[in-house]
Order: sequence, then structure tokens, then C-alpha cells
Amino acid sequence: MSYLVLARKYRPGTFADLVGQEVVARTLQGAIEEQRVGHAYLFCGPRGTGKTTTARLVAKALNCVHGPTANPCGTCEHCLGIEKGSDPDLIEMDAASNRRIEDVRELRENVAYAPMKARFKVYIVDEVHMLTKEAFNALLKTLEEPPRHVKFLLATTDPQKVPATILSRCQILRLAPLAEAVIAARLEHVFAAEGVAAEAGVALEIARRARGGMRDALSMADQLLSLVGTRPQVADLERLAADGGADLADLLLARLAAADRAGVLAALPVGEGGEPELVGTLLDRLRAMLLLALLGRDAVVVALDEGERAALHERAAAIGTARLAAWIEELVLARERMARLPSHARVVLEIALLDMARPESGFSFADLERRLVALETRLAPAAGGTGTAPAVGGVRPAAAAGAPDDLLPRPPAREAAPRAPGGRAYASSEPPARAPAARDELPRPSTSPAGTRSAPAPLPASPPRSRAAAEPPDADLAPERETEAEQRPPSDVPRPRVAGHAAAWEGFLQALAKTSSSLADTLRARGRLSDLANGRALVLLSNLREAERVAISDAQNRRRCSAVFSAVLGATVEVVLEDQAAARKSRDPYTGKVAELFGGRIEDEG
Repeated sequence: MSYLVLARKYRPGTFADLVGQEVVARTLQGAIEEQRVGHAYLFCGPRGTGKTTTARLVAKALNCVHGPTANPCGTCEHCLGIEKGSDPDLIEMDAASNRRIEDVRELRENVAYAPMKARFKVYIVDEVHMLTKEAFNALLKTLEEPPRHVKFLLATTDPQKVPATILSRCQILRLAPLAEAVIAARLEHVFAAEGVAAEAGVALEIARRARGGMRDALSMADQLLSLVGTRPQVADLERLAADGGADLADLLLARLAAADRAGVLAALPVGEGGEPELVGTLLDRLRAMLLLALLGRDAVVVALDEGERAALHERAAAIGTARLAAWIEELVLARERMARLPSHARVVLEIALLDMARPESGFSFADLERRLVALETRLAPAAGGTGTAPAVGGVRPAAAAGAPDDLLPRPPAREAAPRAPGGRAYASSEPPARAPAARDELPRPSTSPAGTRSAPAPLPASPPRSRAAAEPPDADLAPERETEAEQRPPSDVPRPRVAGHAAAWEGFLQALAKTSSSLADTLRARGRLSDLANGRALVLLSNLREAERVAISDAQNRRRCSAVFSAVLGATVEVVLEDQAAARKSRDPYTGKVAELFGGRIEDEG
């Protein structure tokens, strides 16, 4: 006793029976009616969407005794032979098992022979992307210019793996996944033909689990009828598959939204084995919710009934689009991990769901950024140790001046300073404004107007520190601190710096653009803030054009920059604009050596 499964028994015999692929069916019918049938077609789409079935329908239409016709009779010798797979002029080849170049060479040799009985010799190559590179190359010329009596019908689930040289020689027809309503209607027709009294909702639930594949839906219906007989119910599907269907997916999503991590794990099926299917169901529900949230309840891309649309739309609004998108990304990654670790699919699913159930996963990046900015603003005064910002250039910025907390100057961290030759210590991270140590040991030569070098002159000393700033609040500790200050080398004395150079620079450019947009554009494109300390902002400029160099050297523009920067920080700041190209030309070797030794720059204070 032989049993013909539902997927084969109810395979479409005409283009009219090819449900869900109306565009492809109409294209092929029009080509046959207008006698514009190509020599090679490529059918691509997910599994179970009708690629091989469509190819056989084309073979019937071409070789029917009443054809070529868009409506083959299905009763002639050729139609029956193609349907049974016994027609000698229909050659079906599985590229997964016949992928070598030798197999393609044999095919190419047989192409030259005329058909035995039919009008055309039709080659159907399933999973054509499995052919080797050499086999594809051997097929190229034959596929491009086959004999007039030969038609090639190729099918693949992965067109990305088919070489472009093959794709360019074929007419490509894409078969889309079938809608749930289409699959459910076809199942109802099959149940009626088979005398099955299915409970309402069984066909729709099978269609949901099939995810666009008619063959998968018919195979699942076959299993269900074998399990429970001719009166299946929706609850019987839970026994058939471990993925739980849409009800389990909705339960999991509700507990994920509530951050109920224990409830999420408890809701998973006891038996293992349906993890990839469950992830697929969750992805389908999340995608539908995201589309409804973005496009509204009437989104045509979501194939659901009105009641389900309303429920998913309400839930999506409560969860938020950002969180839905993050969940989709997490589940996609989980499915990829399951493919690599199939024996640990349950663990991968549990970890993914636990990550999705974290309460903080609902925060957007904008919320996190605002929290970080607020935290930095609160911690900025504490970095100085006293909650009051140090002075810049002798002026202490007040809170009422409006300077942001991350622009207020702070003393640098106490670190071991690097040593210059001779044992002296100097500042390590940023280039100092002036040579900080050994000023009388490293004099700077001067040049007379005639160009002769005179005796080196000592570098200017740092401005004296105010006594009020040096005195400690506790008089008993004053002698000890003064002694420590006397023992410390001058280069170890920390100089106040302004934190957040990037923010200060951006604020300066935005304020300058209001008074001189051209000057602000030049500084933004050609300059960078190199140092901001001791009441001075050093801006290094490079690749200046001649007109830009003239604007930078203008004294009025320099005063304008200093005034704008002072207004931005709420303290007196002198802006020094330095053209690096001009500085390199005018620097003598001795000055360059001193600047290199101290990691900074030398400027004339006179």
C-alpha cells in the first residue's frame, strides 16, 4: 500500500492552481502566449514556494500536444509524463549531488541531440548554486546560446551564490513567501477534499508556523492528521511542534516587556528541539509590531486580521520602537549562534531572552547620553578637590558666567614627570606654553637685524604665584607644605588646565560664526586647539591658502578671536593663532632643538 503525501497529491497542475505567485504565473503565461519564451529562466525564492513546480508547469506548457499553450491540458502523453517524471525529454538534475565539472560536461554533450518525442528538451536544475566554479564556467557558453530545441529552467534558494555571469544569461523570476491567508485558504481546500473536520483556527495556525512555505504547511498538516486523525484541534499543534506558535510568542513578549526574567524561562517549552522555530516566530511577531508602530494599524505589509492588528499595535506602543529593534537584532544574532552551535541551541536562546528582559534595555542612546552629560556636570567641580574651579589667566570663572562645567579648568593628576637630559623633570602630556625648567641653563639665542646671532638671552620666568593661593587653610600645616614646595623642582609645579578641549573649541567656533562666519570656517577647516592653559589658547593652523593666511595674520581678527573665546569660557583668554608652515621656516636649529627637548613650542614674549 503506497500513500501519496499531501504536498505531492495537491501539487498545482496548471498556472491557475499556482496560488500566491500570481505575478510569476502571469509573466510566464504572457511569454508563452506572445511566443517570447526565453532560453533560460532562473526561479529563486525560499523553500516550499513553488520553484520546481513552476518549472514543471513551464515544461508542460511548452510540450503539451495542444501547445505551446498557457493552459496545458494535463491529459496528453507529454503532460502525464512530466507530472509522473517519466518523460524522456524532461531532464531533472540535482546540482547538490551532481555539482562537478564532469556532470556539466555530460549535460553539454547531450544538449546537441534533438528531443525524442516532445517539442523541446527541457533541463530543470535544482539548487543550481551548489555547482562548483569550474562547473559554472563549463555551462556558460551552452547556457548563453543553446540549440533552439533546448530550454534551461534553473532553481535556487540562494541566488547570491550564483555567479553574475550565469545571472546575466537568465531571466530571473523571484517567488515570494506566501501570505498566511493564502496558505490557510489552500489548507481549508485540502481539508475539505480529504474529509477532515478541523477546528476553526487550525489552518491559520499551521500557516503561521509554515512561514510562507506551502510545502511545509502541507507536510505539517500530514503529520497532524497522522497524530490525531480527521478531527484536529489547535491544541494538538502544541503536541506536534515544540515552538509553541503565536500564543507562546505573545506570552514571552509580554514577560520580556515586564522584565520578568524568571517568568520568561518558566514559559519556555519543557522539551528541547524547537528553539530555531521559536526564534523565527518571535521575529515574525516583533517585525509585525515594529511595522505597525511605525506605519500605523493600517500597514498593508502586515498580513493580520483586525483584532490581532489592534492588539499588536497597542503592545508595540507600550514597548517602544527602539526596544523592538534591539530585540530583533538580539534574536537575529541568537539564530546565527544556533546555526553554529546546534547542540547548545537551548542555552543560546535562554541567554538571549535573559538579555532582552533587562529593564535597562528600554533606555535609548539619547537617554544614556543625557545621563552621562548630567553625571559629568555633577562630577566636574569635584575633580578639583574643593568644588571650585581654579583660575584661568588670573581670573576665576564664576558659575553665573555660564561656562559649562566640563570647560572649567582643573589641576592635572599628580603623576611622575618624565626626565629631561640632566635629571630635570618637565611636564609630560601636553606641550608647555613656556620652557618650564632650567631656564638659565638653556638660553635662547637672539638675532640682530643684520642677521648675526648675538649672545643667548635667558628665557622669561613664569609669573609668580599669588600668596593667597599658596597659603593652606590650616596654619599648623603651613611650614610643612612650604618646605615641600621648596623641595619640589619648578617643573613639577602643576599648571591649571581646562578640561574638555573639544567642547571648548566647538563652542568657540559656534560663537565666532555669529560674528565672522568666514573666519570660523577657516579655523574649523584648517585649525585645531593644541593647548588651553594659563589664560592662553594655542591654535595650530596648517595648509593655509594665501587669502586665509592674510585673514589669520590680521590683528583685528586675532583680537576678535580672543574676545569670543573669553566670552565662551567666562574668563580672560588670549588666542594665539600659529601658522605651522611659517613657524617651521623661521625656526633656527637651536630653537628647534629646545622645543623638541621640552616637547612644546618657543615663542617670543618681548
